[in-house]
Amino acid sequence: MLSIGCSLAQANKVFILPTPPKGEYLIDSNGHLAQPLVTDIIAQDGNHWRKILTIMAKLSSSASDWRDYRDTQLLQTSECILFQLPKSFDDSKTYFVCGGKMQSGLVNDRALKALDEKGLLRVHSNLILCPYPDYRQFPNRLIDLNLAYLN
Repeated sequence: MLSIGCSLAQANKVFILPTPPKGEYLIDSNGHLAQPLVTDIIAQDGNHWRKILTIMAKLSSSASDWRDYRDTQLLQTSECILFQLPKSFDDSKTYFVCGGKMQSGLVNDRALKALDEKGLLRVHSNLILCPYPDYRQFPNRLIDLNLAYLN
């Protein structure tokens, strides 16, 4: 299973995205991108991935300076990015299923609670169905709602 960041076993937060970065990265025999630094991903994949990683940092950092967290800690010890759904969901992790393509048929809508008036952010226990992590689709207002739910 293609992934970036710490191992799925180590991760506290798992972001599930439809498409990996397109830069040239070494991939190990387990399908894991060889620990690229966030700055490497941004350098190779540009502004689009900078936005994705910024939203991840805002959702992951307990510190007020998410920029420093993004550039020095994100994906190093407690976050993992997967590019397909895992076979099962571990109750000890928080899963962010990003974008409609990844969410299709995942959970019965009746089991989900909407956190916003448009239903863009829906939750069920440790499973968070959220927009694709781009500022137009996942603005700070939804990030704040998500953080309030997590705390």
